[in-house]
Formats: sequence, C-alpha cells, structure tokens
Amino acid sequence: MFAGPAITHAPTPAPAPSGPGADNATTNNERQLAILSELAEAGLEIALALKTRIVETVALAPDADSARACADLARAFDRASRAVRMSIALRERLLKEAAGGAQAMRDAAHGARNERAGRVRRIVGRITKGVWKDSPVCELLDRQVRERLFDPDISGELADRPIGALVAQICFDLGLPPGWRALAEEAWAQAEITERPAGSPYAAWPDLPPEPIDPGDLDDEDDAWNDPDEMRGEHDP
Repeated sequence: MFAGPAITHAPTPAPAPSGPGADNATTNNERQLAILSELAEAGLEIALALKTRIVETVALAPDADSARACADLARAFDRASRAVRMSIALRERLLKEAAGGAQAMRDAAHGARNERAGRVRRIVGRITKGVWKDSPVCELLDRQVRERLFDPDISGELADRPIGALVAQICFDLGLPPGWRALAEEAWAQAEITERPAGSPYAAWPDLPPEPIDPGDLDDEDDAWNDPDEMRGEHDP
C-alpha cells in the first residue's frame, strides 16, 4: 500500500499581537487567511510530489503491483489537488467577506458620524433660535455649524467627543450662550450628567461652565468673537 510522501509541517503562524483596542475579529480573520494560504502551499507541494511519483511509476514495467501503485497515487493526487482547490476557494471567500465587512463598517461609521453631527446641529439650532428668534442670522449660523461639524480639522472625530463638548465648541466659535442649565433637561444632557464624560460641560454637575461666554477667555489675536447683543445690533434689519 502506498504510504505517500513524507510531509514536513511548517510551524503554525503565531496570532497577531493585539494592542489596546485591537479588533479581535480582524485579527482572527487574518490568522484564518494565513492558515489557508499555508494549507494551499502544503497541498500543492504534496500534489507535485505525487505527480513525480506517478510519472516514475508509469515508467516501470507494467504489472499488477505498478498498476495498484498508480491507482493509489492517482487517488492521493486527486485528494491533494482537491484540498488545494478548497483552500484557495475558502481563502477567496474570506477575502470577499472581509472586504464586505470593512465596507459595512465604513458605512456604519459614516452613518453614525452624520447622525451625531445632525444631533449637534439641531441642539445648536435650538440655541440659535433662542437668541435670534426667526432672524435671517439663524440660517447664516446654521451654515457655519454645518461647516464645523463636517470638517474634521475643526470638529475632530465626533464619535470620540461628548455631544456637550461639541456644542460648547461651536457655541464658543459662534459667540452663542449655550444655556447649559436649560439644556440640562434634554435627554442627551441627562445622559452626560449620569456618565460625566471628560470634556462635557456636565462632567462636574451641578457645577457648570460660566455663562455667557467670557471674551476675556479668548486669545488676544481672536477678534472674531462678538457677544449676542453686539451681533443682534449688527444684523437686525
């Protein structure tokens, strides 16, 4: 009975290191891809070795023993080649699934960012209307809010910052008094009062940041700030 060629097993790849916040699913997928690649390479080596043995056996004088050996070798070659094809097919499927998963994650992150930006925009919109009522200035300020929220150089990563911190930054930029105590009744503020995230105006509740915004806290070179009374005087028709 044909015993088949000796197989030297390559060492199993070590798991990829996982630092803080590493994606375990991604690490596992990469390891599976590496294993399938190794299996495909090993199967190919076996298939090629079997092919050589088949050629050598066929060259022998035809008799019952060589015929049985050829049949055994052919079956072994078929199994090895099938294993290679399966390994390659599984690897291709994993690659497609990984690509689809990565795109889904990007889409989800994009959607979450837009939803969070929209939420902050609505909060600032309520503050703006509280100061300017139905003045055309509200539309002007809303455009500026959009620019800040959708420009990562200004707002940074929205998902990494509390909503209150984003509202505070935008109100500071636009010279709007947030009215933290009134906003404290809203659901998002209640959540931050409970969680006390760093950077939130509610992190030290019931202590709150001073209001209205003190222009003395700005850098000397920043001349763009105007308090709400001055802005109202400049823009009222």
